[in-house]
Amino acid sequence: MKNIDIDDIEIIDKLKELKKFGTSKQERVRSHAVLLLNDGVKLSEIAKIFDVSDRMVYNWISEWNNLGFTSLKRKKGDGRKPLLNDKEDKELIQRLIEENPHQPKKAYALALEELKKSISYKTFQRFLKKHSISATNG
Repeated sequence: MKNIDIDDIEIIDKLKELKKFGTSKQERVRSHAVLLLNDGVKLSEIAKIFDVSDRMVYNWISEWNNLGFTSLKRKKGDGRKPLLNDKEDKELIQRLIEENPHQPKKAYALALEELKKSISYKTFQRFLKKHSISATNG
């Protein structure tokens, strides 16, 4: 993929504005990448600047070519889905912590058995913190 040629000053100004004041880091980074490629910077150099793979930058630019400004923002539903369900799993985990208040690792082991899900202890701890579920030991 060669550089892209954006001749429209309004588009360039909007990209520069998003580069500085975009609502998310993703929007700022991607708009910056589009500007750099438009200025003739090589795709591999852009990848090094943002510490991502060449393929990732290629995908950003490809999305830009297809979707324009909408490609710069994260879309609802993108990203990793939660391993634990806020409603269903919370009740079970809360019950296990109440039954084992001084043994959070035991509650974790029991949760793994009952949920039949593979999660790390750190994920379990973050879930407890997120939902203000108190375990005496950590």
